[in-house]
Amino acid sequence: MTIEERQNYDKMFETFSTDGWKLVQKRFLEMFQEANNLFTITDEKMFWQQRGSLGMLQFFIELEAVVTNERTQAESDEIEDEDSLNA
Repeated sequence: MTIEERQNYDKMFETFSTDGWKLVQKRFLEMFQEANNLFTITDEKMFWQQRGSLGMLQFFIELEAVVTNERTQAESDEIEDEDSLNA
């Protein structure tokens, strides 16, 4: 992992640790729960709009976990690369 990539992950995790991010994440979850209701869908167009909205909300709700997994994988790959060079 490059220094720039490491700094970018650090910046993202700084954001995730703020009260503001926690509030935004809570609001995304509330919006998801409100929108995740089949009874409000009256036609196919509304279904696809709802599906897109739910997909984007789910993305932001899970963003911290996704970034954590990405960083963990990048660090693991880095260790494997070092091990293969030392073998």
